Amino acid sequence: MPVRQTLPPLRPAVSGRESRIFRAESAAATWHGACDGGFGNTASDFSPVSLNGIAASALSALRTNSTALGVVSNNVANLNTDGYARRVVNQQTLAAAGQLVGVDIASIERVASQYLSQETLSAGASAANYDTQAGFFSQLNGLLGAPGDNQSLASQLNDLSSAYATASQAPSAGASRTAVMSALNNLASTFSNVSSTISSLRTQVDQQAVNTIGSTNQLIKQIYDLNQQIRSASASGSEPSALLDQRDVALSNLSKVMDVRSTEQSDGSVIVSTGDGMNLVSNTYAQLSYGGGATNGSYGNITMQDINPQTGQPIGAVQALDPHLSGGSLKGMIDMRDQVLGGLGDSLGSLAQQTALAFNAQANANAAYPPPSSLTGRNTGLLTGDALNFSGKTTLAVTDSSGKLVQRVDVDFGAGTISVNGSVVGATGTTVGSFVTALNSALGANGTASFSNGTLSLTAAGGNGLVVQDDATTPSSRGGVGFSQFFGLNDVFKAQSPSVTATGLSASDASGLAAGGVISLSLKGPDGDIVKQVSVTTAAGMTVGNVVSALNSAMGGAVSFTLNPDGSLSSANSALYSDYALNVTSDSTQRGATGLSFSQLFGLGSGAQAGQASGFAVASQVAGNPGMLGFGQPQITGTSAVGDVVLNAGDNSGAVAMQNVLNSSRSFAAAGGMAAQTASLSDYVASFYQNVSTQSNSVTANQTTQDDRLAEAQSRLSSNSGVNLDEELTNLTTYQQAYAAGARLLSVVGQLYDTLLQIQ
Repeated sequence: MPVRQTLPPLRPAVSGRESRIFRAESAAATWHGACDGGFGNTASDFSPVSLNGIAASALSALRTNSTALGVVSNNVANLNTDGYARRVVNQQTLAAAGQLVGVDIASIERVASQYLSQETLSAGASAANYDTQAGFFSQLNGLLGAPGDNQSLASQLNDLSSAYATASQAPSAGASRTAVMSALNNLASTFSNVSSTISSLRTQVDQQAVNTIGSTNQLIKQIYDLNQQIRSASASGSEPSALLDQRDVALSNLSKVMDVRSTEQSDGSVIVSTGDGMNLVSNTYAQLSYGGGATNGSYGNITMQDINPQTGQPIGAVQALDPHLSGGSLKGMIDMRDQVLGGLGDSLGSLAQQTALAFNAQANANAAYPPPSSLTGRNTGLLTGDALNFSGKTTLAVTDSSGKLVQRVDVDFGAGTISVNGSVVGATGTTVGSFVTALNSALGANGTASFSNGTLSLTAAGGNGLVVQDDATTPSSRGGVGFSQFFGLNDVFKAQSPSVTATGLSASDASGLAAGGVISLSLKGPDGDIVKQVSVTTAAGMTVGNVVSALNSAMGGAVSFTLNPDGSLSSANSALYSDYALNVTSDSTQRGATGLSFSQLFGLGSGAQAGQASGFAVASQVAGNPGMLGFGQPQITGTSAVGDVVLNAGDNSGAVAMQNVLNSSRSFAAAGGMAAQTASLSDYVASFYQNVSTQSNSVTANQTTQDDRLAEAQSRLSSNSGVNLDEELTNLTTYQQAYAAGARLLSVVGQLYDTLLQIQ
């Protein structure tokens, strides 16, 4: 029979919980001793565990599962928190001296995927690009309206044609003139309003880019600062998860501005760069700059420069950011401002120019009844010393108020003669000034001719009127247009003067530019990259050809300028720069007293074409004076003599011809994404609106595609890193049950202690 072990002597009496535990421990020791010795079992048969060990294990379960429940609680609480990545608890066995002694937290892991995060950033940048453009297209479509709207360009052109059709039925009626004048003003206003709409929207986009730069700089600096905090936390052994969440939010917001790449480093920081690898955040951070505003229709670059974090001062070279943007709202703004709206401005300007040329060509072949006593043209940019450079024949006629011929002055530019009433009275002269002198002499007492600041004026004496008629067989021509149209004597529209017509200047003509003037040009790519910035300084005695040669030399073959036979200046980009835009950044030259710079005279630079629409208006000599409108045509023949009626009150031939202008074919150069084409004004207007619609639809389609891509990327990222409520509720139940089990175990230990104490 086993012998019961003698119990050890009791410790000095203590009170309360300590006494209870002491007595329980003593009883437990006696019990284990009896079992070991009294019942003959070996350690291999039974490995006793102390109640204290069981209690410690239970307490570790309580601590571990309590922490896990806290993690689950945080996950659930941040279910809708932007940028929050769920945390998971990794548990491990707690051991001592090779024996299991409970459970512990191995780590609390922030679930994140670099690949999925980068895909989401990239998708966000693409979506933001098209979202931005789509928003501005929505505004543009609302402002432009549909082609069939009453205030559209198409409608206003049709209304003008209809007004002339009505006038052809009653050419003598005052109401007919008033209706045509109203239609002319409405069309001019519509051109101006559409141009203003495009220009205002460009300004709005540009200002939004300025505002975006400020917030972007804050994001870049925030990411840099968070990098430093994450480095510090990681080095000290602290948990940086909250900082990582904040950085992910900042990166996400930055990706909406531009396409960015983030590369995680071993210390927990990230290097942030543009899509093509230009660093924004590393050991330094970039600062962007952009002041906004256009110069001659051209906008500058957004620039960036590194900042020394210690001093806050810029370091390194200033670089253009525009060429490095491949996505984001900034890319959308720049493309909308420069490519879309800039292109629409150019195509609208082309339409305005051709509209002015078409209607003015016919208006200068017409004549008002009764004929006006004076005709004042536009600023042609010519000087009195310029070569006359006219060919063909034209006739200036002085008539009385009933249309009877008072005097005719026939000019034969080819023969270089001026005739009065059939008799040659002198030579035309070889310069503009000498011609005006000869013409003034030929008019004699019946009228005067003057030329000042590039503008020709003719005035009849004695209450008589003036009409101009080109020869039917060999009409006059300079720069491809007749005498009256070149000087704008009977224009109904004016566009940006004087480039609505060619100059008629030749390479040998004096440039008329004072010494020391500077023409500055830049060549800007579709991505905003400015590859050339050149300047040409004028010298005394330069010819037009000399200036053109200097421009070609400065551009070094990137752009070639050609002075055409009609005196227009064209430019052609080399293959390497085929899609680059030529911009006039400044021009301080001036052609004599005309006040026109070289670039204004020849319509040089990307802003010149758009200027045709912004400057579109009813000609000053017609505006407010319906009596100046010509509904008939002069009928001066070779045999017409003084006293003959050469202008009839009821003549409607001019009004009929004006009615047909809308559907006559014109040659349109390539402009704003619209190809070079031969089309009527009405067809080109339709193409203009179709171009807007096509671009808008394309952007909308891309927006849908990229928004879907972003949604898919966000879904994948959320599945990996986001909080899944069902999963968290499962974890909650699991950890809650484990906690309850640990608590129950501790309760059982307590009961065993009580039992042992009772035995004791």
